[in-house]
Amino acid sequence: MKALRIFTSLTIGLAAGLAAGYLTAPRSGRKTRKKLSSEIDSQMKSLEKNMNSKLSEAKKEYNQQLTKLTESGKAALNKAREMASSN
Repeated sequence: MKALRIFTSLTIGLAAGLAAGYLTAPRSGRKTRKKLSSEIDSQMKSLEKNMNSKLSEAKKEYNQQLTKLTESGKAALNKAREMASSN
């Protein structure tokens, strides 16, 4: 969660900085809009790549935890069966 907050804060800060820079740039409106559009596309691709990476990491961690819990549950079930059959 902390990493997500940091990532979100950095993304918002980056967007605000870019917006301020473009709004004060000494270019014509058309050139500024074109450059801004290009930069937004680039940042969106970067954001998508980072989010996909984080999602992949989260899925991997989820699957590892699920495997551990499944194995633990199977072991507990087997132990309960052994105890029930020994009585």
